[in-house]
Amino acid sequence: MDVSRRQFFKICAGGMAGTTVAALGFAPKQALAQARNYKLLRAKEIRNTCTYCSVGCGLLMYSLGDGA
Repeated sequence: MDVSRRQFFKICAGGMAGTTVAALGFAPKQALAQARNYKLLRAKEIRNTCTYCSVGCGLLMYSLGDGA
């Protein structure tokens, strides 16, 4: 098997990235197994106008608090 220097570094970098992700707890089986509540189900939808420029685009805001 003939491996160039560039291919060797690519293989090493891929291996290190994979082990780092697994060591930090980003295992896909555990992440996909946990069910989480959708946070926007409890939120109140408010229509508003963007004030960053003179166009006045409409936007939808989601609020969980008192709306302030």
